[in-house]
Amino acid sequence: MKSLFEVFTQYRSRNHALPAFNIDSFEVYQAVEVAVRDTALPCIVQLSPGEDKFIQAERLFLLVRKANIDGLPIYLNMDHGHDTSRLLSLVSLGFDMVHLDGSDLEYSVNLNTTSQFTQTAKKINPQAVVEVEFNHINLVNSSVSPQSFTDPQQASDFIRGTQADLLAVSIGNLHGVNTTTPETLDLNRLRQIKQLLPHTFFTLHGGSGISPEQITSAIQLGVVKININTDLRLALKSLLRQSLDTINSDKIYDYLTPIVSDLAQIIRQKLIQFNS
Repeated sequence: MKSLFEVFTQYRSRNHALPAFNIDSFEVYQAVEVAVRDTALPCIVQLSPGEDKFIQAERLFLLVRKANIDGLPIYLNMDHGHDTSRLLSLVSLGFDMVHLDGSDLEYSVNLNTTSQFTQTAKKINPQAVVEVEFNHINLVNSSVSPQSFTDPQQASDFIRGTQADLLAVSIGNLHGVNTTTPETLDLNRLRQIKQLLPHTFFTLHGGSGISPEQITSAIQLGVVKININTDLRLALKSLLRQSLDTINSDKIYDYLTPIVSDLAQIIRQKLIQFNS
C-alpha cells in the first residue's frame, strides 16, 4: 500500500481529495470499511481527543491494520491533537498522520512548538504526515469575519518555519453544519495561499456544510483532505431513532445492521464525489 504522502501527492496532481471520517462509534468504522470495499477508493479515519478517550486510538489502529491486510486502503490520523506526547506515541505506533492543533497558542509559541514537534515526528517516522494549524476554525453559529481567516503570508511563514506537510486553512469553513446559511469559502484567499505554498497540502475542516461546487473548487486549489464528521453524526442519530421505532428485537445488531448500511451509502457518496 502506498504511503499517505504518496497518495496526497498523486491526488493533488489529479485534482482529487481524500475524505477523512471521524470515528466515534464502531458502527461508523464498519460503514467506512463497507464503502471502501465497494469503491476501492482510499480514505482516512481519524479520532479527535474526545473520541480517543472513548474508543482509544490503539484499538482503531488494530482494526485499520487488519483492514490493510485485507487490501483496504484506509489510513489513520489523530485529529486536532493538543498533547504532543500523545501524538508522538501514535507516530511511534504507526499512525499515518497526526494533526497538531496549536491554534489556541500565541503565534510564536505555536510556531516554536510545532517546529520542534515536526522535527521529532519525522525522526520517528520520516513517512508520517504532519498537519498543523494556527488559525482557530470556528464552530457554526459563531461570529466569523474575514479578519479571522488564514493570512496567506503568515501561512507561508508558518509552513516554512515548521516544515510541516499539510496546513488546515480557515477560509470560511466551519465545524458543524449550518442549516440556515450555507458556508461560503474565500476561494481567492486559498488561491493566494497556494501561490505562496505551491508544494504544501491543504486540508478543509468542516467539510460537512460546504456545497459540492465549492468543494470542487477548493480541491482544484490544493485541498487534498476534507474532514467529514457532523454529516455522519446527524445521520447516525436519525437512523438510530428510526431503527428503534421500527424494529422489535432483543438483538442489538438487528438495530445496528441497517444503520451501518445507510451510513456506508453516505460515505460512498463522499468517496466518489471527492474523486470525481
